[in-house]
Amino acid sequence: MLGTVVIVNDYAYVNGGAGWVALSTAKALKKKGYRVILFSGVGPIDVGLVELGIEVVCLGISDILHEKNRLYAFCQGLWNKKAYNLFLNLLSALNNKETIIHFHSWSKSLSPSVLYATNKMGFHSVLTLHDFFLYCPNGGFFNYQKQKICSLNPLSLSCLVCNCDARSYSQKVWRCIRQFIQNRVVRKMNNLTCISISDLSSRIFNESDWHEKVSNIRINNPIETKFTTEYVSIEKNETYLFIARLSLEKGLDLFCDAISQLGLKGCVLGDGYLLESYRQKYPTIEFAGWVSGEDKKYYYQSAKAFIFTSRWYETFGLVVAEMKSYGIPCIVPDRCAASEQIEEGKTGYIFESGNLESLKECICKYEQTDIIKLQNNILDISTSQKYSMEEHIKVLLNVYEGILL
Repeated sequence: MLGTVVIVNDYAYVNGGAGWVALSTAKALKKKGYRVILFSGVGPIDVGLVELGIEVVCLGISDILHEKNRLYAFCQGLWNKKAYNLFLNLLSALNNKETIIHFHSWSKSLSPSVLYATNKMGFHSVLTLHDFFLYCPNGGFFNYQKQKICSLNPLSLSCLVCNCDARSYSQKVWRCIRQFIQNRVVRKMNNLTCISISDLSSRIFNESDWHEKVSNIRINNPIETKFTTEYVSIEKNETYLFIARLSLEKGLDLFCDAISQLGLKGCVLGDGYLLESYRQKYPTIEFAGWVSGEDKKYYYQSAKAFIFTSRWYETFGLVVAEMKSYGIPCIVPDRCAASEQIEEGKTGYIFESGNLESLKECICKYEQTDIIKLQNNILDISTSQKYSMEEHIKVLLNVYEGILL
């Protein structure tokens, strides 16, 4: 019988969609009366965890990107011995017949060593596929040099010699070494179940070699909102929203070019290395930076539509589901998992990934559309319950209990 859930996440605070799911799930499980432990590498610790009485083990280290000692970062990313020893110590005090280890992320600070410790101690584990690191060395099936989706077989010769990394080929080599280590560890895991959060993610898993070794379950991610009957009055609004990390693979340039060339009003929510340069390059577009909570909802209330321009697959497109819960129509790329959430011309529009002209055509279609009808379609096909935390926890607990039987 389930008594304890250990959530494993690189960060002890919310730093993005996957982090929000990890920590919010931890809080929801605690409220259900379970013992919840968060094991993480990088602080600070989210105050909400402490307030709920969730036990937190945080190494207090830097992630491998920001670690100043690059040799240490090189070694830590391949095999974090400190994480391994502390995790082993934590697990030794738990009952493996009443405990589930749920991995959300480990590649930024914890390394595959925590996976190895889990298997060594005979624990059942669950791994939510928030990214593609289970298969791909750079985690995205994406060639950063060419800014396009990669179709090479991971770790094949053609993959090994391809300089697809965002930084350098030497970084790619390091990622491949890490992938070899990780794959060797995962192959030895006897009690691992993966969770795919979209049909695309599930298909990629089933087409990989892992499907013969590891179980895969399709479960929706929860979304960050309180479901109410109050929806955004889009007919009064003029602003097209963009929400993401401000980097090229997220398609920020596509959004800015399309909005600028069409003479429309745009607002960008998010932070990243492109923020200052794009703020200067596109003076007619508002760049609000990173926002959360009520501040984020303030911008939602001004939205006419949401434009999602990601150049890579994405595993789900959490923000698209969130926008729809507010009755905001979305325009999304066709090769991205988020397209699964859109009915063309009924709840939004789908454009050709990476194609500026195709995006502009979709925006022009939207400008000529009865947007209230689109919003009503979204509300008629309401997915609020489908993506609610309550539903997510209900399904998750069934999975946990089934694994422990």
